[in-house]
Amino acid sequence: MPERPATSRRWCTGLRRGANGGWRRGRPGPAPWVGVALQLRRDPLRVLLEAAHRGGEVVALGRWPRRLYLINHPTLIQHILQDAPERYTKGPSITRITPLFGAGLTTSDGALWQRQRRLLHPIGQPQWLTALVPVMTAATTAMLERWHRVAARGQPLEIATEMSTLTQTMMLHMLFGRCAPGECAAVSAALQVALAYLNRRIWAHVALPVAVPTPRHWAWRQALHTLQTFLHQQIRARRRSGQAPADLLSFLLAVRDDEMGEAMSEAQLRDEILTLWVAGHTTTAAALAWTWVLVARHPAIEQQLREDVHQALGEGLPTAHPRRLLPYTRLVHAEVLRLYPPTWVTARTPVVATTLGGVPIPAGAVLLLSPYTMHRHPAFWEAPESCEPERFLPARSAGRPRYAYFPFGGGPRRCLGQGLAVRAMQVVTSLVVRSYRLRLVPGQPVRPEAALTLQPPRGLLFHVDPQA
Repeated sequence: MPERPATSRRWCTGLRRGANGGWRRGRPGPAPWVGVALQLRRDPLRVLLEAAHRGGEVVALGRWPRRLYLINHPTLIQHILQDAPERYTKGPSITRITPLFGAGLTTSDGALWQRQRRLLHPIGQPQWLTALVPVMTAATTAMLERWHRVAARGQPLEIATEMSTLTQTMMLHMLFGRCAPGECAAVSAALQVALAYLNRRIWAHVALPVAVPTPRHWAWRQALHTLQTFLHQQIRARRRSGQAPADLLSFLLAVRDDEMGEAMSEAQLRDEILTLWVAGHTTTAAALAWTWVLVARHPAIEQQLREDVHQALGEGLPTAHPRRLLPYTRLVHAEVLRLYPPTWVTARTPVVATTLGGVPIPAGAVLLLSPYTMHRHPAFWEAPESCEPERFLPARSAGRPRYAYFPFGGGPRRCLGQGLAVRAMQVVTSLVVRSYRLRLVPGQPVRPEAALTLQPPRGLLFHVDPQA
């Protein structure tokens, strides 16, 4: 394993909270907690952040029910995700989301994952992103037209719902072209039921089998049936028609394995579409919602963002390559993803016993890798809780370890939809700031909620004021 940067030696001594609320040096080693599972369920962000400050590079969190560790140094994270990914699987950490994602890229391992990653790789290429920009623009423009009527009545908007509805619309159109409004509404509602079920299930002490007859399980099974029925209907209708519109479903139907010349089975195609749909919708919606929270809280950033957009676009629409034209917007989004990474934690399981940071790790343990905590590591980030987009300028980024910042993961399993998410954020942000100023309704607490993604609190309201 490569030599760790000198900063890790200071960090490795461990920190604990002092009487003044700051952090002071303390005893190194694992946090001696009892009932960590209960604490993780109640407040996972606080538990992981305190563990990161107290325990050094590798923090033992007890059993849940497997041995659980927080990995808290960029060099170790790089080893797991990039240098030796074959030694670490998704393993047991993803079993509670498998009922929704099936055998899609998010949950698969080994030869199946390698094959599917190879087949889906072109989705992240520039030609696909170019083709999808008009879809993003059309969906955002329709949302802004509706906002105009809301603003005229002086009504506030619940921003997380607005961004969720927007990204749902985008993903439906990117995947399937157009679908009937009633059909879109039904499957969107079913997806929300399924996501709410998974959010509760992820941190549950005991996850009952879905076959157990409870009201929540019944609602879950109905939602999953609606989603899978819709997807199978879309796949079969497209195959019967023989048409090939420029959407992702057509692409996935056409791809063939270079080695075997085979197309994906219908079940595999269904799982990959649902994975793309959920991942693309939930993560981008969360990142956009946090963008408006931070912009509303920092007027100077809002002003620079608006100037960046007007200089790049004027009164025109986003081009196929907005990243090249929006340098400050890119910095703002990087800072949003640092402070509030939608995928706030991921996990790996060592195939065989190993040693990380001098700590013996048994095979089958669960290793938590948290962008949320690493992005706040004071050894790598100056004033980590402050919002400073300029920290991502090249001069200030020089020398920062690669895995001090990993909102999209890393290594071979780096998020396939990164380019799509970044492009969507740029399109939406540029069109919104040119038309409206978003203001937080006063008196609302803004505390992140750690579910399947890291979200602003439910019910967070904004006033939308048209730009003069």
